[in-house]
Amino acid sequence: LIDGISGGHVWSERYDGDLADVFDLQDEITRNVVASIQTSVQLTAGTRIERSSRPDLTVWELTMQAWSLLYDFSPQSYATAEDLLNRALQSDPNSAEATLLLSLIYHHNALMGFSDDFLATTKRANELGRQATRLDDRNEYAHWAFGISCWGLNKHEESIAALERAVELNPNCSLAYGSLGTVLNLVGRHEEAIANQQIAIRSNPRDPSIFFRFSGIAFAHYLAGRFDEAILWANKSIHRRARWYFSHFVLAASHCSAGRPDEAKMAIDNCRTALPSARVADLERVPLKNIEDMEHMRQCLRQAGLPD
Repeated sequence: LIDGISGGHVWSERYDGDLADVFDLQDEITRNVVASIQTSVQLTAGTRIERSSRPDLTVWELTMQAWSLLYDFSPQSYATAEDLLNRALQSDPNSAEATLLLSLIYHHNALMGFSDDFLATTKRANELGRQATRLDDRNEYAHWAFGISCWGLNKHEESIAALERAVELNPNCSLAYGSLGTVLNLVGRHEEAIANQQIAIRSNPRDPSIFFRFSGIAFAHYLAGRFDEAILWANKSIHRRARWYFSHFVLAASHCSAGRPDEAKMAIDNCRTALPSARVADLERVPLKNIEDMEHMRQCLRQAGLPD
């Protein structure tokens, strides 16, 4: 894929597959191309706009720059993105794209622990996500944003409905598949959760947020009692983004549940090196529907040395 204006290289890939069923292979390649290109275009266009010195950016340009900042996963980038999106909404209060992106910024601020008030930030993300679906009911990203904003409010069934709608609107939306996998895991549907995460990984292997997919698979294996598999996937996630606290939590809880307290303690020590402020209470940002499973994980983290 070449940028028609600059002539720069945006994306390329080659695919190998079994030609026994050429139509299945075509469908798989189509899905992968669409999912991967969407992310590449968002990142490339946003970076190009960021280098522009013009103060009069359009709503489209402001939202594209915000998309690229979303993938930085830092409080500084999210603060900049919030300013950009507020500018976009001043120009066009009915922009579904700017509204859903603002919901995503609030959600990720809460999820990653960048917000001082988790509940208030999550509620705001949820309000904006719902508003985005009303502004454009055919936008899969609006339903995705609303769906993931439901997690911290324990609205699991609403989340599933919204994310299934996103997949229905765009069967090539890898983010919706991955997030659907996350919420299915939260309600105890572990095998379906893994299947959806794997679709997301296959469809978009270069996704900068793929560490969420890896930790989602790790969490599903942990809850299903497959601790060695959970450890494998948790380490893959940590390798991609060491500051994603949840991967460390799954790693420690898996070692603890497998009867390896020294390894569990080491996992928490590494977690606190990357994230000195990590606490057991952080687990509440991704609440399980099953109260017993949630409490068991809390106890594992405490035993491994994580403070409340």
